[in-house]
Amino acid sequence: MGRLGLMVAGMALLIGTSSTVFAGDFPVQRTLGESPLVLQGSGTASYMIWDVYDAALYAPAEADEQAIVDAEVPMSLILEYHRDVGVEDIRKATWVALDKQYEGEAREALRPKIDAIQGAMIDVTDGDRYRLDWDPATERLTLKLNDEMRFESDDRELARAYFGIWLAEPPLSDTLRTALLSRVD
Repeated sequence: MGRLGLMVAGMALLIGTSSTVFAGDFPVQRTLGESPLVLQGSGTASYMIWDVYDAALYAPAEADEQAIVDAEVPMSLILEYHRDVGVEDIRKATWVALDKQYEGEAREALRPKIDAIQGAMIDVTDGDRYRLDWDPATERLTLKLNDEMRFESDDRELARAYFGIWLAEPPLSDTLRTALLSRVD
């Protein structure tokens, strides 16, 4: 994909919309350590006519929305890319959401933690899959790219903030947030 394609993909992350994806695109359940998780919802982040990535959120079947948003339950977020996207575009999109969610000192206190996880990220290509997992019982946050460990932390605040890019108010995309939480009671 050329420079124009990367720019469009980056813009999709910044101002993406989404649509609901049928659960058949992702398994309906998976496990995280000892915890069984079910698909809470899935959606596609798109820009204009281009789908940038599909996203799927997993959490325990009995989890409510607030417990998920507060990172009180084990959960997994999968992003499967349909376009090449540079890591700088991913970083910019992250801060678009976080700048709206955190102000002043709170944002600056969070910055080194976000920089740490994003420092482990690399450019993605069509078909790549980032997976973010959080297990509050072991306080283990992991980020994998195509099942290869890229980052690990025991920081609950970082887990809440990073999942919050998609799940907290205001999210990166309201429509994608709604799709990801569509099965939560």
